[in-house]
Amino acid sequence: MTFEEGLKQVEKASKLIVKANNMVIDATMNGFLFTWKWWIAVAMIIIPWVIWAIFRKKESSARLLFASFIVMILSTNLDAFGVENGKWTYPLKAIPIPTISYSFRYSVIPVLIMFFLQYKPQVNPLIKAVIFAGVSAYIGMPLMALIDMYKKVDWAYTYSFFLLTVFYLVAHWFSRRKSFKQL
Repeated sequence: MTFEEGLKQVEKASKLIVKANNMVIDATMNGFLFTWKWWIAVAMIIIPWVIWAIFRKKESSARLLFASFIVMILSTNLDAFGVENGKWTYPLKAIPIPTISYSFRYSVIPVLIMFFLQYKPQVNPLIKAVIFAGVSAYIGMPLMALIDMYKKVDWAYTYSFFLLTVFYLVAHWFSRRKSFKQL
């Protein structure tokens, strides 16, 4: 393949992506919008952050947010890889963007991690990581699948368990950095 042929192929693929995005937007706007499942997806975006705002350790807010943003970056990249390679999909979503589940990746997971980090900080992080990953992978994800917010295609919950364990441990590591000083 020549360079010019590669450019033409990428242009053709980009048009297919735009068409697929429009199909997701149409499904969301005309099939899912304002259904009870859609409202659950919306609630999953808003409610965890409201609960966190009320119950967070206020003196640790920036540190916890920093750790959760690291998790969001990691999980967004993982989601892009998984969706683009046909490992899983997010059929129903509150915000019609094909590759990302805002409800799960930008709200539920990072907020849960922040709560796990701030409560009982003396507990071994590996124990907390395993509990977090077990609840998320073996309870949370199947529940999301039941309401059509997640569909595993060529993936196992156990893979997610290991990845979520790593996510928690990375967040824990970042939350313990001593480099937060005044500017």
